[in-house]
Amino acid sequence: MRRGEIWTYQPPTKATRERTVLVLSSDGVNDSERPWLLGTELLETDPGDILGVPLDSRLWVSTLNVTRLYRLWFVQHVADIDHGVQEQVDIALRAALDL
Repeated sequence: MRRGEIWTYQPPTKATRERTVLVLSSDGVNDSERPWLLGTELLETDPGDILGVPLDSRLWVSTLNVTRLYRLWFVQHVADIDHGVQEQVDIALRAALDL
């Protein structure tokens, strides 16, 4: 898994639906043996704030929804975001976290 990759994600509980997530953690973390990574679920609607980043005409990233994701629950690599979108996500994360 690499920063900027989009994956389907499915925890094993029956009540949990499959989600589409964006990997946000650094590749140093992603390449390690750590079982948890950082990411965010992709949204189908504009989150309505300045910390939301459009991926395309259908999906959005909200940098306020950062969560930990268990490595073994990643199902399938779907796509990679482009460099320009990654830059926008990075700017929004820095703003959200005051970095």
